[in-house]
Amino acid sequence: MKADLSRIRAVLYDLDGTLVDSAPDLAVAVNRVLADLGQQPREENEIRRWVGNGARRLIMRALTGEHEGDPGDEHTDPALEQFFEYYGERVAERSRLYPGVAEGIAGVAELGIAQAVVTNKPRRFAEPLLETLGIRRYMATVVGGECAPVKKPDPAPLRLALERLGVEPAQALMVGDSAVDVGAARNTGMKVICVPYGYNAGNAIEDAFPDAMVKSLAEIPAMLRSRAA
Repeated sequence: MKADLSRIRAVLYDLDGTLVDSAPDLAVAVNRVLADLGQQPREENEIRRWVGNGARRLIMRALTGEHEGDPGDEHTDPALEQFFEYYGERVAERSRLYPGVAEGIAGVAELGIAQAVVTNKPRRFAEPLLETLGIRRYMATVVGGECAPVKKPDPAPLRLALERLGVEPAQALMVGDSAVDVGAARNTGMKVICVPYGYNAGNAIEDAFPDAMVKSLAEIPAMLRSRAA
């Protein structure tokens, strides 16, 4: 697949699973919550499959052990608050940028193309994570899971980012790792490129039919550099 990137003026990135492997720190916080509740810990690989739809959905999955599980608000609400406390203590202790991310983002910046993060993660965690890992300075804005009335795959978060950047959907590219990101881009009218790693509930991202695939974000500057060729 080859995406037409001739009009791109902005790149929007998903965070968890696209820029950052945050599962190790998420898993620690999740398992501390489960330990408080007298439940057995979950394997990190299992937790990886549950990431991508926001913290509330992550906790619901952890409490039930099911991807579509719902233990009820009376159990989810207190567990979620405890998760936020634990995760806030170590949001970037073991999390790392994926290979090629730093190079890719710096390369896009050199082209004068605006960049932003649009994530379902609460902004109070996304901001320090990006700052600690050294890439916050490249982002014109960060849209967190609470910044719009609804989360991805609804188009609202992407539209908010585009409004802040002053860019139309046809002039923007979404980069993500999951069907949630593909759906959000499609619902917004944007092109979308995906990476094969990350958190897509254990499913092959190719099955979501993004416009293109890259093995690493380091490939993106060259794709954008040739956009006017």
